[in-house]
Amino acid sequence: MSPSEKNPLKMVPDPYDGKTFVLPQTLCTDERRLFFRRMNEILGFLYVTTFSYSECGKNIGKIIPKLPFGDKTDIKIEFKGGRSIVTPARQIVAMTKGGLDILARQVFIMIYGSFETYLFQIFDRSYPRIRACKNPLGVSMDILMRKKWDGKFCKMRDVFGVAYKSRDLILHFSDLQMDFGGKKMQNPLTFLDELAQIRHRIIHASSILDTGNLVFINIASLHEFFYFYSLLTGYVDDLFSKEFSYPVTSVEPAKA
Repeated sequence: MSPSEKNPLKMVPDPYDGKTFVLPQTLCTDERRLFFRRMNEILGFLYVTTFSYSECGKNIGKIIPKLPFGDKTDIKIEFKGGRSIVTPARQIVAMTKGGLDILARQVFIMIYGSFETYLFQIFDRSYPRIRACKNPLGVSMDILMRKKWDGKFCKMRDVFGVAYKSRDLILHFSDLQMDFGGKKMQNPLTFLDELAQIRHRIIHASSILDTGNLVFINIASLHEFFYFYSLLTGYVDDLFSKEFSYPVTSVEPAKA
């Protein structure tokens, strides 16, 4: 998935050094602002952990030649509270490399889950505006447990009366190129269905594919998923803020 030359996200130069691009200020309900805050926490976790793996690998690589049995030497790693593990040095090196694949899969789930949390929160805010609801969590689950995302959005429209139209959503994403495994898509909810299948594999099948291989997610693609969800939350935010007159404020996503 890559942005087209039309810059659908209206990204601006990073004020830190101007070498990269960041999302611009955008109008947000409180729920969307919290989505961006969670995303900052998730991406911060991603970068710090990736950096830590890299530094750990470098440091272990420097001391291995000095160990009595080289990379076969057992190393004890101790934690607070008396916890510890003992493992060969080569296993630690392997973990700093293979751990990045695990990290990418888990961050993928966290990003997907953050979008669902956004929906839960804006649903919960909106129930008092439509009618008394004895089981708002149950209704939210009924919406989000549906098999396809278009069905979820249609149910959301029926419950809350928002003006969701498939053609409007497709138009909202018309300048964003969505590519899944070489297959170009126009409907973002079809793309989201594909992401849901990846999430299902990671959570319910221990990341194992039918071929026996593990799901691989390129860490570099995680930012693109974040941009996709940013555009999607913007569309949903517009639906609910217009339907229920929710106030919106201008938010700088990186500082949400």
